[in-house]
Amino acid sequence: MDKKILLVIVALLILTAVVGVGVYQNVNQLMNRNPSATVAARQAVESHDLAAFQKFVDVDALIDQAAAEILSAQINETIAPTAYSMDQLRLRYEQLKPDFVNSARAAVDEYITSGKVTFPTELTGAQKFLLKSGAATCEIKTVTKPQLDGDEQIATVIFYNTQMKFNFELELTLTHDADGNWRITDAKGFDDFYTCYRRALRQKLDSLNAPIVRQMDEIFLVKSFRAQMTDGDEYGFSQTLELAITADVKSDKPLEKIIGTITLGKGDRESVAPFEIDMLGQSQGVKTFNITKTLNPFIRADVDAMKHGLKKREIKIEVTEIIFADGSNLKQLDQLPE
Repeated sequence: MDKKILLVIVALLILTAVVGVGVYQNVNQLMNRNPSATVAARQAVESHDLAAFQKFVDVDALIDQAAAEILSAQINETIAPTAYSMDQLRLRYEQLKPDFVNSARAAVDEYITSGKVTFPTELTGAQKFLLKSGAATCEIKTVTKPQLDGDEQIATVIFYNTQMKFNFELELTLTHDADGNWRITDAKGFDDFYTCYRRALRQKLDSLNAPIVRQMDEIFLVKSFRAQMTDGDEYGFSQTLELAITADVKSDKPLEKIIGTITLGKGDRESVAPFEIDMLGQSQGVKTFNITKTLNPFIRADVDAMKHGLKKREIKIEVTEIIFADGSNLKQLDQLPE
C-alpha cells in the first residue's frame, strides 16, 4: 500500500477493513465458527476481489458513517451562528455529502480491484481536505480483541497519523449476515480523527500566530464571559449556547468586524463554531457583546454539554480576525504555509 497517495477515507476504510479480517479471525478462534469464511475474506483483500470483499465489509455503511461524523464536525466549524439551525445543518450536509461519498467510494473500489489509487488533475473540495489531513500516513498501532455485546462483536483499532503526529481510534462493530458470517457493519470514531487533526493543526499554527495574537489583544482583549443555554431549533434536537463576553476595545482605527471561534470541550472531545461581532459605530473601552453557538446533537462535546450542563473551564473564546473600517485586516493563519 502506497500510503503517500491514499485519500484519507481510503486509508481509514481500507485499513479498517483489513484489520476487520484479522478481527474476524480472532472471533472464529473464540467461537470456532465458519473458519473458511476467514480465509475467503483475507484472500479477497490479497486478490483484489471486490465482490468477495464486500461480503465481509459493508463499505457503503462505513463511508456513510465517515461522512456523517467528519462532515458534521466540519459544518460545526464553518456555519455562522446567525444561520446555524438544524435546517441549515441538513442542507449543508446534503451539499457536501455527494463529493465526499463519491470520492471515497471511487477510491475504495479502485484500490480493492487494482491495488492503487489515481487522482484527477483537479482535486475536489473533499479530496483537498482529505489529503491535507495527513491520514494518508496513518498506521495501525494496536487492535483489541473483540468483545461480545449482545449479538455483536466490538473491537477497537488505534491508528497513528505520522504526518500530523497524533493517535486516534475507531470502534468496529461486527454483526452476522444472513448466512451467519461475521461482517464489519460500522466504524465509529471518524469525528475523533477530525478533532485530533484540527487540534494538531492548531498546535502547529500557534507558534506562527503568537505575534499576531499579541497585536489582536492590544485591540480587542476578551476579559471575561457569562454563559447560559437556551432552547434551540423548533424540533427540539438542539440547544443554543449564549455568551455575554466582556472585552476591552482599544484601536487607533475604526473597526468593522471581530471574527473568532467558540470552542467547547477539551481533549478528544472538542466542538468549534465561528462567531462575528459587528463593530461599526461601536465605542471603545470595556464593553459587553453577545454571541451564540448552536449545540449540535451530532457532536460529542455539544451532546455532553446538553446532557451534563456547562463547565466554564471547558469554554474558550478566541479572536481569529479583526477587520478595520478601511478594509484592512489582522488575521491569524488558518493553514500551514505551502
